[in-house]
Amino acid sequence: MEVADGIDMAKLKGINRIRKFRRTADKLVSKISSLEGISGIALIGGLTRGFTDKFSDLDVVVFLNEDDDHLKTQVHNARLDEEKRSGIEIDLEMHLVEHFKAWNWDEIDKREFSRAEIVFDPDGKIKKLFEEKLSVPKDYWIKRVAVFIEYLTWYGCPPQENVGTISESWIERGDLVSAHYCLNYSVELLLKILFALNKEFLPPPKWIVFDSCELEWLPNDYRKLIKEATCTKSFTTKDFKRRLNAIRKMWSQTVPKIEEETKMTIDQIRKYSFEHDFRLFQYVE
Repeated sequence: MEVADGIDMAKLKGINRIRKFRRTADKLVSKISSLEGISGIALIGGLTRGFTDKFSDLDVVVFLNEDDDHLKTQVHNARLDEEKRSGIEIDLEMHLVEHFKAWNWDEIDKREFSRAEIVFDPDGKIKKLFEEKLSVPKDYWIKRVAVFIEYLTWYGCPPQENVGTISESWIERGDLVSAHYCLNYSVELLLKILFALNKEFLPPPKWIVFDSCELEWLPNDYRKLIKEATCTKSFTTKDFKRRLNAIRKMWSQTVPKIEEETKMTIDQIRKYSFEHDFRLFQYVE
């Protein structure tokens, strides 16, 4: 039986199979890297996260120098053999290096490859390629923070007191389900601000709350407050206010950090967003 390694991961429960996954990855990499025409191999997913369980698969990315059907068959057969031997499902991608250079990464791709473990790269080509594709403009993170702030001020955290929000408007309209749903969206926006503030790409939705707990900077009592903000106990005005209060407590701590990092006030950031005509879809693929 596998045992949990010494990893916090916000106290993940269950049996960590990381050692078995690592042994399987090592054997597969050894087989594939010995083939002629392999430019590089990288590991992504749970193995690089440090936790794999019965719900996980082994994510391997193989880079080819040429579009060689025989080589692809050899790589595929190596995967099948190791999958059969280990009993672990292996999700293996194959890419031509030249095609991969032109691949337009979405948000999840950026997250995965920013945390990838390059295990075979004899010419340093793959490391250089990742660095180039992960490079962002100087104002990239400020733009992300700006656009998410704009939407959060509309939905849950207005720039001044006694200013109504979209979430609160649904209380007046008598639809508490919509009101709580808008709070869910406010939490999502706040999470995205925290990732951008930490200069981190967004993980898949299934990991975003969990991964947020590992960010370098977070509001005080973050885990307690995010639990309060995400928990809907009943579709009542009282519960709405409880959740909104938790969101605004996190936001009140986040504002000074944003202003410190950007050297702008929230009002200046919102003006910056308006003047540059930012749109939410530009920053969330």
